[in-house]
Amino acid sequence: MDKRIILTDKYFIARGGERDCYLHPFDSTKVVKVLYKTYGTNRDQNELEYMYLNFLEKSQVPFTHIAKCFGYADTNLGKALVFDKVFNYTGEISTSFRDMIMQGLLDYKMQDVLVKELKEYLFKNNILFVDCGLHNILVQEYEHKKYRLIVIDGLGGRRIGWRFYLYLKSKLFTKYKIKKQWYKFIDNVNLKRMQHLNNG
Repeated sequence: MDKRIILTDKYFIARGGERDCYLHPFDSTKVVKVLYKTYGTNRDQNELEYMYLNFLEKSQVPFTHIAKCFGYADTNLGKALVFDKVFNYTGEISTSFRDMIMQGLLDYKMQDVLVKELKEYLFKNNILFVDCGLHNILVQEYEHKKYRLIVIDGLGGRRIGWRFYLYLKSKLFTKYKIKKQWYKFIDNVNLKRMQHLNNG
């Protein structure tokens, strides 16, 4: 990308654990993630995600349930990563899986179908979804009443270090970790369902 991106409050979408997410000012199909906390190279989520998504792309993994990364861009807030914007067929930004459950916008049967599809995708392609909070997944309504789950954050690891490089080298180690994190993900789904029932 040639032009320097100027990010202002006008384009702000949300704040994560260490990154802010903005609408891309001159590409309506993209978002921009920029660090607001500086941890050094060991905690740079942009660099970790960039390395991991590049690894998946070189491994010819289909990005059907992951937001595609388009590399770095210069912004007024520092170096940032550009990603596909996940939005519905109506043009609206997709809602998080967490909010869809908590607001009762998807029945349990549809939730189970989407969770099963995501599991098959992650396990088949050996994709590590480490930070498996439901806020890291969006529910994309790509056609009327047709949905898919898209992971937008939390892939590859929590920090760059020996474990992260082992995930890239050892399929066996990665498979073990994927299974372990999946159980945590299911626990998160069940917890949000219980909270929704209690709130209702």
